[in-house]
Amino acid sequence: MLYDRIKSPIAGRCMQVLILGFVVLYGLGFFCLWLSDPLAQSPVLDGRENLFWAQAIQMGTVPAEPFYRALLYPWLLAKIGFAVGLSGGLAAGLGLLCHFLNAALVGAIAQRLWQRRAASVLAGGVYACYPVSLWFAVQVLDITLAITLFLLALYALLRVAGERAVGWMLLAGAAAGLAVVTRPNFLPPVLFFPLLAGALVFIARRKYVAAVLAVLWVGVPLLGILLAQGGLNYQRSGEFRVLPWQGAYNLHAANRAGANGKFYMQRVSFDVVREGQNTTRMESEYLYQQAHPNVRGTDIAEMNAYWRAQLVEEVTADPVRWMGLMGRKLVYLVNDWEQYNNLTYAFHKQRLAALHWNPLGWGLLVLGACVALILGRRSFRWSPLSVLLLVSAAYAAGVLLFFVSARFRLPLAPLLCVFAGGLAVLPWREIPLGKYFAVLVSLGMGSVVIYGDWFDASDTPSYVQDEMLLANAAHRLSRDEMALTYAEAALSRDSSLTSARQVQIASLFYLWTEAEQVERTAYWERLGTAVSEGLETEDRLFTFIRGLYCWREGDRDQAKQFWAVGAAGGDLAGQWCRDALVILESESVVDSLVGRWMLD
Repeated sequence: MLYDRIKSPIAGRCMQVLILGFVVLYGLGFFCLWLSDPLAQSPVLDGRENLFWAQAIQMGTVPAEPFYRALLYPWLLAKIGFAVGLSGGLAAGLGLLCHFLNAALVGAIAQRLWQRRAASVLAGGVYACYPVSLWFAVQVLDITLAITLFLLALYALLRVAGERAVGWMLLAGAAAGLAVVTRPNFLPPVLFFPLLAGALVFIARRKYVAAVLAVLWVGVPLLGILLAQGGLNYQRSGEFRVLPWQGAYNLHAANRAGANGKFYMQRVSFDVVREGQNTTRMESEYLYQQAHPNVRGTDIAEMNAYWRAQLVEEVTADPVRWMGLMGRKLVYLVNDWEQYNNLTYAFHKQRLAALHWNPLGWGLLVLGACVALILGRRSFRWSPLSVLLLVSAAYAAGVLLFFVSARFRLPLAPLLCVFAGGLAVLPWREIPLGKYFAVLVSLGMGSVVIYGDWFDASDTPSYVQDEMLLANAAHRLSRDEMALTYAEAALSRDSSLTSARQVQIASLFYLWTEAEQVERTAYWERLGTAVSEGLETEDRLFTFIRGLYCWREGDRDQAKQFWAVGAAGGDLAGQWCRDALVILESESVVDSLVGRWMLD
């Protein structure tokens, strides 16, 4: 490789600086562009919920109940936010910092595996430029921080057989425990960390006592952090719970009859979702109440036991169905398509240039890792490789049990980059031609699975959700043109979407009030078409707009009926309805914003 041929230390250092400069500029460039995006300025779904919990932690209003979801990430946002204020930009900055730390840790782990700086530079550089990890890093999500803690624990684990081993062991256990507290999906691989530490120490020293002590040095801080969370749960709620309690229903939802094997599908639609409420939790409680109509309230332990029993019953009743589901999940796991998780990566890759023009993808990481491991048997160290493969398999097993969505499988990407780093140190000229041919055939066969649309791996029904989320975010930011564009795009896919129709009508209304005379006429005509769709909703802004439309079209009685209904609300739209009724009754010109709209 070119990097290895550079004999001059100065030239080698210059190349490292150039690579570092490129990845930093790329990350910072995407970060700056992202800050102007409506999804950055007004986070949605899990991001919005994380900000809500961060604010609740700041204000001390977290309810005294067992944690439904992990709160270490919102707690960190809250502690940082004391000084600078909570925002999506703050979280994006924290995520970008963690992303760069992850790239450095990937390079350090690759150095342990391949023992060459070239592999370290390639692995870290590829991960730093990997667009999917960068995309998740700038969102208000806990996954990037959890990956940082996990990689730190993994790097420390690979150092336990060297000098200052006790410190590395303690760090491995503590970081692994924090990774689980941040995101419980890391529990399956983390459970192996104490045993792996003992095995590494025994291989290096051939002493049983040292190996047992290694197990303890890693296991004690790991167990201590998990017990500390259990103690915190007990202090707040009277229930000792080591992990958040959302897992039982999620496990059932991921494996039930009708599950798509890709991502979580909401089965119950709720008309009202208050700020900070989790719709998955609402669904689990609603369905449990439906199954137990005579039970008052929802005991968490009983509800989770019910969902586990339901899962066992469904799997044992039809094991063939479940095995088929797991087979499809395995295909989705290796497939290049990033499955929906709050947002669909492919949709946003098309609209964001920094993602669109980046050729890196999951498929290239998988293929690169396979080539490096197949051809690099004389270049890597077997002990680190065994640890990394076992950890990867354990995490992948957890992914297969739950959801094979983009965010769930993302922690495997840094491990693939570590393996792919070996491409920089392979003895390409010494490899027999026949082996090249065998590898190319294998890659061709693997590419069929990785890039093929098997079991509708790359279908796009979730695009309507992305358009709707963008429309809502733009609407909250008063970016009416953008809100209208995405709302109508969502309606073109599904004309029955009430939320999209509401955003469309509200956006047309605001655009009408601000436009010049010619454009106002066009907006009014489009508004009339949208209102005539007969949308049934209790939204008071829509009620006011319908009344306004009827008034301007000469139907005063119908307008009065709409405004009378809307006037019962205590929000701004309710006030507009009350003002409109005053104008309607007095027949006078009232110098108010509502009056100016109506008297045009």
